[in-house]
Amino acid sequence: MEIKSLTEEQIKKMCVGLDVYKAKNRLQLLCPELAKNIDIEFVESKYRRFIVTDINFTNGIVKLVATSNNPIRHLPSIYQENDFLRHYLMIFQHIMNETAISLDNLDNIFRPMETPAKFLPVLADWFGVEFDLLGDEQIARKVLQYTIPLYRYRGTKIGLKALLYLVSGIVPEIIEGELPFDALSIDGNTDISSTILNTQDGINLISVYFPVLSEEFSPDMIKRLYKLIQNEKPIDSECYLFFKKPEVRKRKTTVITKDIVEMGEDGIEF
Repeated sequence: MEIKSLTEEQIKKMCVGLDVYKAKNRLQLLCPELAKNIDIEFVESKYRRFIVTDINFTNGIVKLVATSNNPIRHLPSIYQENDFLRHYLMIFQHIMNETAISLDNLDNIFRPMETPAKFLPVLADWFGVEFDLLGDEQIARKVLQYTIPLYRYRGTKIGLKALLYLVSGIVPEIIEGELPFDALSIDGNTDISSTILNTQDGINLISVYFPVLSEEFSPDMIKRLYKLIQNEKPIDSECYLFFKKPEVRKRKTTVITKDIVEMGEDGIEF
């Protein structure tokens, strides 16, 4: 079995000896396609609990074999050799282990890079971030990881640039006090004469320029970037989003002079 560029032997070297919680998270990070195909099997052992001792690969399922205690150790010695009771109690121990692992690693739930995917929206809500604007899971983890440091720069040029880079992967240029294009005015014979874009004489204007063509971003990404800009800009500012203009090829011109002789359907002769 080979997963992307990782072989079974490489996966075993990465995970055997680790705590089962960390081993599972490492697999999910390196092999996202296995996130729903990771199982844990606990085997009774005298060693410290929840340590991965082996990994089995069966029908696309990655099974982490981890050490565990057995409740039978709390019973009188007369029951210690009862194999049926030993295996029966391990059923309950499996259930207890899932809760124990969660409690032992409770602090990791509050770390964006390690928390389960289903808890990311909760963290985003605590940090005051709109989770739906962040994109896929990996981008959301990166943004939440840097949310607290970015709070120091919220509402500033560097803060907006850093946030947009985390979401888009491209460093934008923030232009203050200028519009990306001239304001349009409606003039004519009517009494209406007003400016479409409120320039305010160049005051409180922010233009966010991405040095790439808009086609490199999906329509959904552009909408999310625009909403992020509106959420993070100073409340008294007007903000505009624009992209690199596509190159326009000049058309080859043909000059018709008196020296041209018409040749009918066959074309033109010079």
